[in-house]
Amino acid sequence: MKIIKKQIFGLDISDHSIEALVLTKPFFGKPKITSYARTILRGEIIKNGIIKKPEKLADSIFKLLESGVPKPIRTPYCVISLPESQVFTTIFKLPSGLKRDEIKNTIPFKAEEVIPFKTSEIYFDFKPIAQEGETQEVFYVAVPIKVVDSYLAVLEGIGLNPLAFDLESISLARAVVDSNKKSAGAKLIMDIGDRTTNLNIFSHGGIRQSVSINVAGDRFTKAISSKLKVTPQKANELKMKSGFNPKQEQGKVLLVLQNEFKRIIEEAKKLIDYFQTEQQGQIDKVILAGGSSLLPAIDQYLADNFNIETTVGKPFTKISDPNDLAKLKGKSVLFSNVTGLALRGISKDPVSSDINLLPSSKMKFALAPPKEEKKAWKSIYIRLAIFVILVVIFGGLLFAQKQGQDFYRKLFPQPTFQANFENINFDSLDQLRQQFIDSEEEEIDEEETEAIEPEIKVQIINTGTGFLNVREGPGTNNPKIGQALPGEEYLFIAEEDDWYQIELDQETVGWVSSNFAELIEPELIEDESTEDGEVQEEAEEVVEPEPVPKISIIINDTSLGYLNVREGPGTGNAKIGEVLPDEEFAVLDESQGWYQIEFEEGTKGWISSVYVDKVE
Repeated sequence: MKIIKKQIFGLDISDHSIEALVLTKPFFGKPKITSYARTILRGEIIKNGIIKKPEKLADSIFKLLESGVPKPIRTPYCVISLPESQVFTTIFKLPSGLKRDEIKNTIPFKAEEVIPFKTSEIYFDFKPIAQEGETQEVFYVAVPIKVVDSYLAVLEGIGLNPLAFDLESISLARAVVDSNKKSAGAKLIMDIGDRTTNLNIFSHGGIRQSVSINVAGDRFTKAISSKLKVTPQKANELKMKSGFNPKQEQGKVLLVLQNEFKRIIEEAKKLIDYFQTEQQGQIDKVILAGGSSLLPAIDQYLADNFNIETTVGKPFTKISDPNDLAKLKGKSVLFSNVTGLALRGISKDPVSSDINLLPSSKMKFALAPPKEEKKAWKSIYIRLAIFVILVVIFGGLLFAQKQGQDFYRKLFPQPTFQANFENINFDSLDQLRQQFIDSEEEEIDEEETEAIEPEIKVQIINTGTGFLNVREGPGTNNPKIGQALPGEEYLFIAEEDDWYQIELDQETVGWVSSNFAELIEPELIEDESTEDGEVQEEAEEVVEPEPVPKISIIINDTSLGYLNVREGPGTGNAKIGEVLPDEEFAVLDESQGWYQIEFEEGTKGWISSVYVDKVE
């Protein structure tokens, strides 16, 4: 629960630079810049998004925040983006009827087939971005745990509290794509940095396709230095001065850059063709970002090659641009990503409004504001004083009541009256009292003859391990809290999603899978007293359960050309075989979205229901 609105700044950390930006959202008009800062990272402090020297990075961030203009950045709350080179993204097509919790449980099975990581090695998040008929498209993002944890360690080490780990491509789009402009076309965002060029197709609030190329600013500088026989420093000056302008340096720099941009242009054209052919989409604009987007005439050069409108991103069109930021106007594109992060920081819900790869255990706001927020503390002090006053008043009233003072009687005295018992028939009252006592005794007798409902037990079936895990909740993703032994009976409490809740002992209640347990329901016997005092037994009618109809399934096509068969229901179980598309099997059992089949003679295994269809 967010009690007090906190000031949150955007923090963009790349291989060669760091930018920070604080925005303030007024009641009317565009957001305003409160403070900003930028610094260059010397040496390999970060390489390809991996932190190599955490101590130097922490020192650089601390100095950056102190150098903020027009004032230092002192708030600890920030939104940060993760390096695109370390993030995996894809689009999954799922049934439109699935809710968020159902998608969360389904998506790991889908991701297992396409991402190069184990589920235990990643943080992931997702968001639905489009729906058509019975299908919805879900944008999926995953990042290695060690990458996120390394950034968290540096930030927390200098007292910063990150509220969200954003995706660089999404924060860029947030800053440079005009969300108010009604355009059906998608946008190709070309982020040309120092070490990599990231190509991202943005549409319907998500990244539809992306490619990362190891050709960027550093390579351009080295090529110019080698071809023109100049120092790297001079080569960088020529690059930023001449760019794609044929009139500068007799067109020598242009020729070098044309050769280096061949691969970028080829990959971009492939990406555009694939999106427009396979996704039936149309790209109507190319937006440039990153330091190399400042090369002279680069927008016109790319527009001629793509035959698509190409512009350099203008992040400051979404915020107020005060006079004291005039010196940044020519280089505002360098603040594109951090502007997108800062815009998220002033949104209604910076934590959950978009993709967030921050571990869920870290997603929280502190209830108390920082010491420097005097207005916030003043509000807390006033509420605390009111609470103390109310406690004193109620405490005084209770003390006075114990001393025999009844203030309520003094404020609201009861009216006096005189009782008149002359016309009351006491014999009639005695008769009514006796009738009431007799009726109460009859009700008690009826209750005593009612059958006492027997307790339902859960008996554990033999397992291969000699025990059955008891978990904190209904599902294998819940922590293990104990073990139940085969043949033992435990008190049944509740049932949910093929799981039984049992009383393991007097102090422990947990859940066991119904696949390895069965309910034991004793016969219900009712005692009825006859007029002669004899007890009759009424046999309870035993209703045989209807047999479960057998179903068959057929295997769908998969990206691998086969579907894994596992030892148990879940990706955590060992793989014991494979089945091919269009093969048909009878279902032996079903558990948590998995089917048990006999795929070889005498060999049974489990397959995910995501990749099969039922045969009517």
